[in-house]
Amino acid sequence: MGNIQHHCPGINNDLLELDRPGAIYLPNDTISGSVLYTKKTNASILLTGIIYFKKRKKKTLEKCQIKFFSTEFNLNSSLKIKQNFKLHLDNHLPPSFNDINTYPNITYSINLIIYKKSKDEILSSIPISVCPHVYLDRPLLLTPLFFGPIENHISGIKLEVKINRAIFTFNDTIQIFYEIQNPNQQHIYNIQISLGIYYVIESNVWQEDVCNGAENFNNITSNNKLIRNKALLNIPNKIYLPPTFKFQYRPENDPSSFNLEIDYKIHFKVYLENMENLWQVDVPIIICNDTIEQTENIEEENNDEAENVEEEINNKTENVEEEIDNKIVNVEEEINNKTKNVEEEKNNKIENFEEESNNKTENIEENNNKIENIEEENNNKTEIISQSFNVNTNIYENKEI
Repeated sequence: MGNIQHHCPGINNDLLELDRPGAIYLPNDTISGSVLYTKKTNASILLTGIIYFKKRKKKTLEKCQIKFFSTEFNLNSSLKIKQNFKLHLDNHLPPSFNDINTYPNITYSINLIIYKKSKDEILSSIPISVCPHVYLDRPLLLTPLFFGPIENHISGIKLEVKINRAIFTFNDTIQIFYEIQNPNQQHIYNIQISLGIYYVIESNVWQEDVCNGAENFNNITSNNKLIRNKALLNIPNKIYLPPTFKFQYRPENDPSSFNLEIDYKIHFKVYLENMENLWQVDVPIIICNDTIEQTENIEEENNDEAENVEEEINNKTENVEEEIDNKIVNVEEEINNKTKNVEEEKNNKIENFEEESNNKTENIEENNNKIENIEEENNNKTEIISQSFNVNTNIYENKEI
């Protein structure tokens, strides 16, 4: 169910004892214990659940606390011996996480309270851990998670991820296979993979890294068109982590309310050119607090699955490279065809121009011949007219004689 963080000891704990000290309680559980209270003042055992967080108010952060759960057991002040008590948790409660000095946090505590006229006083307090049971969808445990492709529109880089499962438990190992397509051959300076937890309370977000990935960086610093790699993320089990969870508190006739979301995301941080140019992609996963007892068959199936994923990535890589080569060949062939068509069109135009020029030259020669014929015809006509004039002149002269 995940480890529970050790809380600070309570106040005057010798007065108050639990039957199951240090236990992890589930919602709907009953908490039992005993208390030695010898004073005559009215007192009770009060179990509370309080969330502490900070929210933005104008330009500052305001500290907030909301008590979302409480139940009480009244003590008999006339008894001078140990009294037993039982307190019942509600069915739907959020998990306790972080300590009281860390924001945000959810803290459950059992308190011995004495009631005074001026102010109630906590005489003794014991923090407890509450962790709701998240039931697993067993088929999803063996179902790989596919994510992407996600494209960076500035660089043209695409990221595609395959994870061995969609749901994990604490102390599990996340197997990650990823592929980066880099058609523009941008320089990839570095890639970092980590697991982060997100707390979202009333639109206020807190995030912290849980663990970093272990992977082979040999092929990372590269400007290859295709990069494929695998990484491992070991979910820690030595510190307390809450499961993936959603909770809504909306009491009637009470202005205090909040929404809580606890999410886990795998961060892919791709640095282009240098460590200042960051492209980050987040892949959401689910972490629950159940235990998985793997048999040998399941382990073999997981190993086969990992081999199948790697083989699938290799096949996909070959297909992408073949597709790129085919596109290059097609582009070159198209360019050659266009060049050939342009040259043929150019030659045809030159031939048409020469033929047109020859035709025009022939027409000019034909016109010159016509002009010569007209001139010759005119000369003949002139000669005939001249001869006719001479004949007429002779006739006239003879008549005079």
